[in-house]
Amino acid sequence: MSDAHAATDRHASWLELFFDLVVVVAVNQLAHLLHGDAHHGPAALSIVTFLTLYLAIWLVWTTFTLYSNVVADKVRRRAMFIGMAGIAVMAAAVPHGMDGRAAVFAAAYLITSGVGSSSFVRSGRIILSWSAASRNFGLAPWVVSFWVHHPWWKVSLWLLGLAMSLWASMGNRPADDEWLAAFNRRLERRGAELPRMEIAQVNTAHLGERLGLFVIIVLGEAMLQLVGAVAGIDDWSPGAGRGLLLLLTAAAGFGLLITLWWLNTRHGFAQVTRLRPSLLLPAHFVAIAAITTIAAGLGSAAAESAEHLATSTAWLLCAGVSVYLLVITVLTGQVRRWPISAGMIVVPVVGAVFAFVVPAAVVVAILLIVSAVQTWNLRLSSTPDV
Repeated sequence: MSDAHAATDRHASWLELFFDLVVVVAVNQLAHLLHGDAHHGPAALSIVTFLTLYLAIWLVWTTFTLYSNVVADKVRRRAMFIGMAGIAVMAAAVPHGMDGRAAVFAAAYLITSGVGSSSFVRSGRIILSWSAASRNFGLAPWVVSFWVHHPWWKVSLWLLGLAMSLWASMGNRPADDEWLAAFNRRLERRGAELPRMEIAQVNTAHLGERLGLFVIIVLGEAMLQLVGAVAGIDDWSPGAGRGLLLLLTAAAGFGLLITLWWLNTRHGFAQVTRLRPSLLLPAHFVAIAAITTIAAGLGSAAAESAEHLATSTAWLLCAGVSVYLLVITVLTGQVRRWPISAGMIVVPVVGAVFAFVVPAAVVVAILLIVSAVQTWNLRLSSTPDV
C-alpha cells in the first residue's frame, strides 16, 4: 500500500474542533514571549525560546492531527483528551519555560509525544511521509535537558531534539514494502499484542482543512493583540496627530489581517494540495510562526503608534510579513509575475531597516500596501490568459 493522498468530503469532527481550542491558549501564551519592553523589544533568548516552544507544541499537534486524519471515526477519544491536556500543560508552562517550569514543559512534551506515537502503533497505521507522528527520533536531548540548567544550553538541547525529529520526517524515506516488513518483524520479536502495521493514506482535504483552521486561530490571536492594544489606550483624542496615527494603525492592521486571511484561503493551507506532508507541514509551521510574530508586532505598533518600533519588534513584524508572503507564493506553484512577487517579499525587510525613522503607524500601513499588492498579483497570476 502506498502513502497516497486520499481526498474525500470528510470534515473536521467536533472532537477535532474541541482539540484545536487548546491551541488558542497555547498561541496566546507564546505571543506574549515576544512583547519585551517598549524601547528594546524582545531579547534574543525570548525569540529563540518562542520558536522552540512553538515548534514543540506544533509537533505534538501535528501528531494528533495526523492520527485523527488517518483513523477517522476510529479515533481513541482518551488519547485525544490526553493530547489536549498535554498541550494545555505546555501552554501553561510557556511564561516560565526556561526557568521554573522548564522541567514541566519538557515532561509534558515527552509524555504527550509518547501517547500520540503509541496511538498510531495501536491503530495499526503509520505515515512514512511524516515519521515524527509515529516515531519521534528526537526525544533523547529532551531527556538530557533535565540535568542542564543554563537557559541557552537547555533551549539548544530542545532545538537539537526538534531538529532530529524534523530531519527524520523530511529526509528520504525507505522503500515502503521493505521498511514495513522489517518493522512488523521487530514487533513480532518483541511479542507485543499489537496489530501488524499498514502504511496509512493521508486525507489531503481533511488535512488542508485542519491546517487552514490553525491559521485562522493564529489570525484570531493577531486580531486579539491589535484590539487589546487599542483598547488599552486611554486617550483616543487626535491631539498632535497621535489619534490619527492610532486610527491609521488600527485600520491598516485590520486590513493587513484581511489580506493574510485571503491569501491563506485562496493559495495557502485551506485547499487540497499535492505536496507531501514532509514538505507541506514545515511550510505550515513557518507560516503560523510568521503570523504570530506579526501579531506581536501589531500589538506593539498599536500601543505606540506615534513612536518608533523597537529594533527587534520591527524586524519580527516586517520579517513575519515577508516570510508569510514567501511561503504563500511558493505554495501557489505558478507565478507568472515573479518580479512583482520578489519585490513584495523584499520590501518589508527594507521597511524593517528604516523603521527607526518613521512612526509605527507608517510601518503598518506600508505592510498593508505590500500584502495587498501581492494579493492582487497572485490573483492575476492564477487567472488564465484570455
